[in-house]
Amino acid sequence: MELGGLTFVVDYGRIYNDGELIGHIFEDGFIRDTSGPLGHSEGYRLIDDIAGCHFRGIDATGAPLELPGPGSGPTGALTYNGRPFQVIKGRLADGDHKLWGTFTDSGVLCARDLTAPEGLRAFDDHTQLMTTFQGAKSNGAPWQFDFNRPLFRKDRSYSENEIIRYFQGFDNLTSVQKKYVVETMLLWSHCGILQVVRRSEGDASLGNVRHGAAGVTGVRTGNVTLDREEFEREIDLYQQFGALAVVSKGIRNLTEVRINLVVAHEFGHQLEFVLTQSAQRRITELYEQRKKGCEKMHPLPPGYNGFAELLEPQQVMIRHFLSGYSRTSMHEYWAECVAAFSVKDSREKLKEMDPAVHSMLEDVVLRPTTMLQRTLHDTIAGLQASLRLGGEFDDNLLAK
Repeated sequence: MELGGLTFVVDYGRIYNDGELIGHIFEDGFIRDTSGPLGHSEGYRLIDDIAGCHFRGIDATGAPLELPGPGSGPTGALTYNGRPFQVIKGRLADGDHKLWGTFTDSGVLCARDLTAPEGLRAFDDHTQLMTTFQGAKSNGAPWQFDFNRPLFRKDRSYSENEIIRYFQGFDNLTSVQKKYVVETMLLWSHCGILQVVRRSEGDASLGNVRHGAAGVTGVRTGNVTLDREEFEREIDLYQQFGALAVVSKGIRNLTEVRINLVVAHEFGHQLEFVLTQSAQRRITELYEQRKKGCEKMHPLPPGYNGFAELLEPQQVMIRHFLSGYSRTSMHEYWAECVAAFSVKDSREKLKEMDPAVHSMLEDVVLRPTTMLQRTLHDTIAGLQASLRLGGEFDDNLLAK
């Protein structure tokens, strides 16, 4: 930190002059309780108001930080996705003085992001969440700014809005059905993956498929049609047993473990479409390894025309697949794993039984640029930066 030819040491926000504490500086540019060369003050002042004072260093996360910074901007109160912030001369900060980004006189909002050029990632119509600002521009002129996401309902959070847009006819569902869809898809909405998949591949809706399975996924468009009767049956099982249930197959004394998460399962097929080729090859390897062990330990009984892993009741805890249906193919294996990963209880069980695929799904959520196709990297990076700012997404999401 420099002031008129003097250089001070800043250590975790504390300002020292020749070993003497002379004040505190925060990421948003406020300086508190100053003395000595900085002038005596017991309150808060802006570094911008101390002539010739500059700070160059790093913030609490290790990211480069310069104060006051190369430019200026508006000052006032900003609300982002319902979360309150202060804008100080273009610097966007929370109540704890943490610097989150910048806001310009033209209404451009950027988040601090070390992976972005110059450490800032600008939002666009697809990544920016509901924004309101009340204050003044850098020239002192009063200014009010509003940004509303197209087709979004103002009384709903981003995550709820995304689920509503994904599941066509959501308003026509019963309260129990709505609760099921939201609970089982909230993770994918919070981290932005649902929006990326929806825009890239398609959405979901109910119909009368009548093919004996719970859903149909298009070969390339990715649009999903769920059979209404199967959908209602899944919800009944979910309410009774949770995400996982053991059901009798009516063949000898054999049982099958099933996952009662049909919407998330079909979403898993859509998600597969946007993965890299190397990720899909890895999924195939994991599936083949498990299927090989399953065929040896749990061979299918004579006369059985299906493909699921069938078990004696005492074998349930030593099964090779989290669900019996996962044995059917690599595609169903992945979709069932995505479904299990969608809610906490089955996610923990998946981590215990199949840590390798659990790790891949962790990467999808927390490190998506390692798993998604290159054309989607900028989109998901911008969206996740926006969702962090809006309080929808953080690294503790998977613990919830």
